[in-house]
Amino acid sequence: MKKVELLAPAGNYEAFLGAIHAGADAVYLGGMKYSARAFADNFDEETLCKAISYAHLFGRKVYLTMNTLVKQSEFREVYSFLLPFYLEGLDGVIIQDMGVMAYIKRHFPLLEIHISTQMAITGPYGAKVLKDMGASRIVPARELSLAEMIEIKKQELEVETFVHGAMCYCYSGQCFFSSLLGGRSGNRGKCAQSCRLPYQVKLPETKKGKKKEEYPLSLKDLCSLELLPHLIEAGIDSFKIEGRMKRPEYAAGVTAIYRKYIDLYEKTGKLPEIAAEDWERLRKLYIRSEIQDGYYFRHNGPEMVTLDKPGYSGTDDALAEEIRKTYINKELKAEVQGEVTVKKGEPLSLVLFYNHIQAEVFGPLVEEAKSRALQREDIEKQLKKTGNTAFIFSNLTIHMDEDTFLPIKALNEIRREAFVALEEELTRDIRKKREESISAEAVLENKPRVESRQKWEKNTSAEITLNKAEEKFTERAQVHPAQKQLLLLISTRKQCEKACSFSVDIPLFVASDLLLEAGEELREILKRRAESGAEIWVRLPEVVRKKDFPLIVKVLDEGKDYLTGAMVSNMETYGYLQQKAYSGKLALNHHMYIWNQESLNLWREKADLLAAPLECNGREWEGLKDPSFVYLCYGRIPMMVTANCVRKTKAGCRASGVTLEERLEDRYGTDFPVEINCTYCYNVIYNSVPLSLHNYLDKLANLPGNWLRLDFTTESPEEMERIVEEYKRFLQQKPYDFSFLKDFTTGHYKKGAL
Repeated sequence: MKKVELLAPAGNYEAFLGAIHAGADAVYLGGMKYSARAFADNFDEETLCKAISYAHLFGRKVYLTMNTLVKQSEFREVYSFLLPFYLEGLDGVIIQDMGVMAYIKRHFPLLEIHISTQMAITGPYGAKVLKDMGASRIVPARELSLAEMIEIKKQELEVETFVHGAMCYCYSGQCFFSSLLGGRSGNRGKCAQSCRLPYQVKLPETKKGKKKEEYPLSLKDLCSLELLPHLIEAGIDSFKIEGRMKRPEYAAGVTAIYRKYIDLYEKTGKLPEIAAEDWERLRKLYIRSEIQDGYYFRHNGPEMVTLDKPGYSGTDDALAEEIRKTYINKELKAEVQGEVTVKKGEPLSLVLFYNHIQAEVFGPLVEEAKSRALQREDIEKQLKKTGNTAFIFSNLTIHMDEDTFLPIKALNEIRREAFVALEEELTRDIRKKREESISAEAVLENKPRVESRQKWEKNTSAEITLNKAEEKFTERAQVHPAQKQLLLLISTRKQCEKACSFSVDIPLFVASDLLLEAGEELREILKRRAESGAEIWVRLPEVVRKKDFPLIVKVLDEGKDYLTGAMVSNMETYGYLQQKAYSGKLALNHHMYIWNQESLNLWREKADLLAAPLECNGREWEGLKDPSFVYLCYGRIPMMVTANCVRKTKAGCRASGVTLEERLEDRYGTDFPVEINCTYCYNVIYNSVPLSLHNYLDKLANLPGNWLRLDFTTESPEEMERIVEEYKRFLQQKPYDFSFLKDFTTGHYKKGAL
């Protein structure tokens, strides 16, 4: 049986020590940038390097979280940020941004790349794409069943899965809730946890009555202790504990309990009944009211939701103090052997042995004693004062002449120098290999970013390079409005019928579930439109699971006579179409994030249309210069895509069809439309008001992309037609009037997400 890795969180160095001392095989942590827990203490460069060195001393690993989306203006610092940790021997990096992934693979080739759950990988096709790009491990979407994770394992990839801690209601990486309501993006590590607030679920059949405070988006905390045998036998490689924002006592205490039961199972092949005192300890360590065992053997369910009590119970102070004494304040020492030689007329020498590594240092010449001779006990006493180092002598051999003399100071100095030399020897090989792995091109490209600007100001060529790296995007392509084109996303049958009467130069992107239920009459309408020269695309599901592929095959097969292409919203769909050699055109939706030039370079050859990132501002859109970019100018933004179902939680499963009649109402009385998609079994929670950028049309006309996108969800055919007509008038340089739009948002166009 392969030994499973227990992976613990660390929000600071205390939590790191607690996790290591409690038995974690690896620790994941964040630096001062690019981390999806921006409000954790996190690690500065010196402390993070110290953590890597300490972990390696005891055979443990450290993974660095760089699992946020990175703007182009921030990208120049990726190299200088990561370089010292790479050279120190960092074991792996956890990423969300495809551009960051490509960049790291090119510049830091010996560093393992782990795909964050923020990328929402839901199956083997998406995993295969990432493996081909250089990923060695996938942290799949938490919503996957164990059977689906086994399918990913078949791609010869490591799988890391969460076993304990808080659960997001939305598929991670697909949530704009906090971002749109308060400007704090989960994709930037600054989630305000809007899902933990109270909401009323409003169903079409619900009668008005007294409102009860409920928390339908707040999931219970995950606890997988009783599922350990299933996960181990399935071959899961790494068991991940959530909690970088939590106290060090939590990291150590939870790690210790999981360590205990993993070891028991690996030793005996059986999992004993979880002791009552261990359940009690877990409940006293910052649990969200109740616990549940996740999605491993269920797709969703109201039993997963903390409908009434979403708050944490806190951490018991007495237990916290016990854990602090046992693990956090514990001194873990690596046992070394030493051999000291004290010979008259020869330099003092000390050799340290640790595993297969040895370090030898020399001191002053040993003199003949003129009065009191150096005693064996003196040497042993001074050399064994290892103090605050991570070492302790298991054996010290002393070779010495009689009647020798050395000052005590010399013994102290040689001890300190020997342990410094040993630490250097421990990292010498990996540092040498990693230094050799960095190409001359990478050094040349990034040298101005790593060294001080003052030093490089004298170097004209380097200054030019630096200026180019810092250049703001001031050049605007003067694009005539007539060069822009509209495209429409359609959700309902009535919208589709109306849209088919619009001019044929407007491509229609029709929801796949609508095409599946279209019937022969609507399909004939679409075929006639396609025959007249119009483009009809299918918008494939927001999230795709294994059960959905027969439906995708069906919609593509039935539409082969009139479909121009497909829009994909996730890596699994993209990987499936790639593997099946799909020959139609391809468009990427918003959740296929393109925030920087690296990701743009990656995708521009793989897709015909690219979605401009919703959380970037207009200035940042300008910087990503590509004619294939599509800019969302109107439409309700999907705030969440969820495996759990607000209708099922409230009133049971409907099990068929797609509706947009359900609503969530927040504590201010604001309604958020909810798409209950039973065809693919997920919810989409939309913003309460549509995005509309009609006040910025002149600026939109000058953006580098060719397409303006209008999304329609809850709009009537008449409302849709009015909006399309005004955009057409703008493109035709005729007077236009959007005064009928009263309630709308401009999203992140002006400021961008934090």
